[in-house]
Amino acid sequence: MNLPKKLTSWRKALPILLRCLAIALAVALVGALAVGASWRAHRPIGYSGSARVSSTLSPDFASGFDVAWELTASDLGVGGSLHEYQEVDGLLVAVFGEKGQPSTLVGLDLSGTQPSVLWRREVPTLEGPMLAWEDSIVVAGQTIRVSDGEVTATWDTPLPADATTRFVQYDTAPFINVGGDHVDPGHTRFSRVTWPVVVVCYPRDMARAVQDFDYLCLGWNKDGTEAWRYKVNVYLSPYDLQGPGIPLPVTAVDGYVPVSRNFTYTTVPVATFLHLADGVLVESATYNADALVPVADGWLLEGGTDDPRQRLLVTLAPDGTEVSRTRLADPLMQLSDLDFVKCWDEDGRVARPTSEQAASTLTSGEFPWASVCVQRNQHSKEGFSMLNGHRLMATNGAGGAENGTYPLSLIAATDGSLILSLPPKDKDSTDKNPQMNLYAAPSGIQLASLEDVGLHDAVPFYDDLLIASPTRSDSWLTRLHSFLGFYPHPDTVLMGITPKRAG
Repeated sequence: MNLPKKLTSWRKALPILLRCLAIALAVALVGALAVGASWRAHRPIGYSGSARVSSTLSPDFASGFDVAWELTASDLGVGGSLHEYQEVDGLLVAVFGEKGQPSTLVGLDLSGTQPSVLWRREVPTLEGPMLAWEDSIVVAGQTIRVSDGEVTATWDTPLPADATTRFVQYDTAPFINVGGDHVDPGHTRFSRVTWPVVVVCYPRDMARAVQDFDYLCLGWNKDGTEAWRYKVNVYLSPYDLQGPGIPLPVTAVDGYVPVSRNFTYTTVPVATFLHLADGVLVESATYNADALVPVADGWLLEGGTDDPRQRLLVTLAPDGTEVSRTRLADPLMQLSDLDFVKCWDEDGRVARPTSEQAASTLTSGEFPWASVCVQRNQHSKEGFSMLNGHRLMATNGAGGAENGTYPLSLIAATDGSLILSLPPKDKDSTDKNPQMNLYAAPSGIQLASLEDVGLHDAVPFYDDLLIASPTRSDSWLTRLHSFLGFYPHPDTVLMGITPKRAG
């Protein structure tokens, strides 16, 4: 029997169709397996470290970066965008909200495998300074304990919304000092308070017949109560203050800070030291404000002699009382050399020497009182060029090694073996927005990049846990990238980064 030609052609074509179908199914299966493998390879591994709060890195990061966890706003039970996050007393406080809407504060414990939400608290506004203060935060006129989110105090006089650490001549904004961190109106970040009080100097806003001062300076306690007050008058200009003056925004030593009668602070006489806790003022000899160097047990400054070849190292007690004068062995030694050094102790805290240790360092050039120190060139303010006495190196475009200068935002490992930093200065670089990389120190060999986990930058929370807020994008490319298992996922607001595990 003769079959129709059409049926015969289908019969011949059927094996080909089956083969194509089998191939398509195999490709799909391989693709699915690849995606599944990608997800497994990029699945957050959780945190299992020592939970030691630090501003330095664990040497374990030499292996590279792994994602410990990702968090979305939904995971945290909040809405809106992430505005700010800050380590406070070993916990993380994050601020979420949208313009015109109440904001939500979230307290997080990061010490477990996954972050746990301890509390949420809605605040009506974020106007005014946000402060991280010991075991609490101060937001919207409330002192909130970070361990449980409880309001421990409500300020009768909230800090003024326009308070700023940036004094502008003839500006009527209140002047605020918290111990070094800047405070500016309208910003949504926390300022860390390192003093026992916050100092606010309020400008006169009524006639002098009613207010007999130009500035009224108050010390505020953490619970919103007034610690002390004094009056300051402007004689001819803000550069000639009468009265106690304005406390300098420097690290306090045993609760004392120098007081300047000039809003510009530097190259001006200082003849008074303020005890921040109670407002007691101690008169002292007259010193230049920019000459005082805080050390663990007081202040240091250089003094001259009748012989220009001889210089003195003057040691002051915390309250400005002179303790001793020592001749420097080398007339070329300068106390300002210490201004170009940043050191950390073995626990990852910023370290300050005693006056005796500082004198020894000036003589020897060594830092036995610190675990790791980075130094910058005295003739350049662009970044650090040395670590623990060794010249930092970088890899040039030709693949060779050359002297490197890394940005001041550099983060060092506690043992000095690593640095996490933006790339060293390179005048030929065309990358206008580079990511932070991990470099071996002092060789400057790149070991890994935060780009490996989809991030631009991060900061230490624990020594073995970095935290970052990735740039969010809803583009199709981002979602495809996420689908294939790459970080970050589009809705991620916070990420935790831990050292890469073996294998």
